[in-house]
Amino acid sequence: MNHSCIVLESPGTRVLCDPWFEGTAFNDGWRLLVEHSHRIDEIPCDYIWLSHEHPDHFSIPTLRRLGTPRRFLYQKTSDGKVRAFLTARGHTCAEMEDGVPCEVGDIRKTIYISDGYDSAAVVEFPDGSVFLNANAARLEMGGNIERILKHHPRIDVLAAQFSYANWAGNIGDEATPVHQQDLVIARLKTYIEAFQPKKLILFASFVHYAHEENFYWNRSWLPYVMNALRDYAGLIVIPRPDQVFGMQDMLNHDFTAENRESIAFWESAAADIRVRDYTNREVGLDDIGRAYHGFFARIWSDNAIDAVITDRNRDFAIVAHLPDLGRSVRLHLFQDRLDLLPDDDKTPADFTVTAETLCFLLKNNFGRGTLTINGRIQFNYPSAHRFFIFFFVPYANNIGIHFREGRLDAGKLQSIARTSVMMSILQATAEARANFDRDLLAFG
Repeated sequence: MNHSCIVLESPGTRVLCDPWFEGTAFNDGWRLLVEHSHRIDEIPCDYIWLSHEHPDHFSIPTLRRLGTPRRFLYQKTSDGKVRAFLTARGHTCAEMEDGVPCEVGDIRKTIYISDGYDSAAVVEFPDGSVFLNANAARLEMGGNIERILKHHPRIDVLAAQFSYANWAGNIGDEATPVHQQDLVIARLKTYIEAFQPKKLILFASFVHYAHEENFYWNRSWLPYVMNALRDYAGLIVIPRPDQVFGMQDMLNHDFTAENRESIAFWESAAADIRVRDYTNREVGLDDIGRAYHGFFARIWSDNAIDAVITDRNRDFAIVAHLPDLGRSVRLHLFQDRLDLLPDDDKTPADFTVTAETLCFLLKNNFGRGTLTINGRIQFNYPSAHRFFIFFFVPYANNIGIHFREGRLDAGKLQSIARTSVMMSILQATAEARANFDRDLLAFG
């Protein structure tokens, strides 16, 4: 249908997956290459499944178009945020347990949660065919490939994201975008070798960067991906809106001609993109001060400061440069203290964002995730890890993890190195690895 949105149809059941047809995602960072392709209230379906909370899958502007109550399927979470949002609007929401098969009409659906919040779904149709919707889930983490294969040794069709979906380098950095794209291609090859699908649908990447702060990122990766996967060319299916595939019919079909048409379709859509969204330049230092003090009060009421602070990290702070204000600020993690650095201060910033973006980051627990996806940020590579450490607690809180009794120590913070952003930074800059290891020691 669009981006990550597909409809699964069996003789008795229709499931609409991850609908996003309008509006921006990730704080005005992304737009669809083809907007308004469908109206959700005009699509007949028995259920709507949402793979995770990211706004290109859980699109509130799209869902608000629903004029009648619908039945939703979503993973069981500790905070119940998505379920509460849906039920407050008159919908029903069945919560699915990780790894537990669920009968959805005449199909069987099993979700596998990845990295604490994302989920892939294995769908078994009445005719015995098996479809794996991996969307943006990183199944190579947490043993999910092995879990899926244990219960589903045969996958007929696999659908997966084909391009990176996160920060991929500062302005002028040509190496990091390639590294990020190669990470995704390596993941696709891992999936192919592990699951041995008869067809691989490349999707979940039909977006563009539409903000003045990230528009420079736009480039077409489809030809690069097709070349990198040329050894698997017979498996690949590139979809476009309103194509219909029969599970059995597609297994032995040659999609070479259809893929050429699809590539031309998406390349044409990409040729028309332009900057659509702009920075709010009315945000000032007073706004940042209020947002910071609110941030400090929120995280240390939701978490125990004693579970994080040590004698060695109590002065931990980060420096943000605000180019629209021409100033830099230092934000402290364990002291309710925001310093405006003097004009002649030569302290290098750990990251650079606009005042509007810094306020967004401080006001929302999901801000770190949003910012590292929408790319409205420039990192100082040798100290970029400090940004991730500083916002680790609220980011964990957003997916239901709190620090009250169990400590947040260096072992847990090591997960930062596995984020896509830090994987690129650490491989590009030896100094970054040394600095990261040094700062982790302060957390015990």
